[in-house]
Amino acid sequence: MTELLAAIQDSALSIWVRESSSLLAYPMIITMHTFGLGVLVGASTVIDLRVLGVARQIPLASLKGIFVVMWMGFWLNAVTGVMLFAADPRTTGLFFIKMGSIAFGIAVIMLLRRTLYGDGGDGGTLLPVAKTYALLSLVTWVVATTTGRLMAYL
Repeated sequence: MTELLAAIQDSALSIWVRESSSLLAYPMIITMHTFGLGVLVGASTVIDLRVLGVARQIPLASLKGIFVVMWMGFWLNAVTGVMLFAADPRTTGLFFIKMGSIAFGIAVIMLLRRTLYGDGGDGGTLLPVAKTYALLSLVTWVVATTTGRLMAYL
């Protein structure tokens, strides 16, 4: 594993991201990663809070398209996250907590979408498990975001 991480750290991509003075290197990548995070977690939070009872006047059916926005944020973060990892391929305990949280968060988003809109549903029927998924989603994204930020300092 150490050899693989060293090879990643010595790659041309890693060196460019880490050492380039170009604004298109690290500054742009970290900015896009932050933007993707805002899109993913922000869109997820909109759904979660609505499921938990906030803004009940907004029909869940009208929020179905937000899942597409979440996926766009996720893929932007996946690409920029790989680039950031290449620049500094450390695998601390926080890294594994972050990756586990992201995987769990994506699974919860998929479960929540299936619960709300599966089998052609329009979100009109709110099953009790949806609230559990929404709460899990909120907590999971707080953990993922917090561990991601802590990785820069610890």
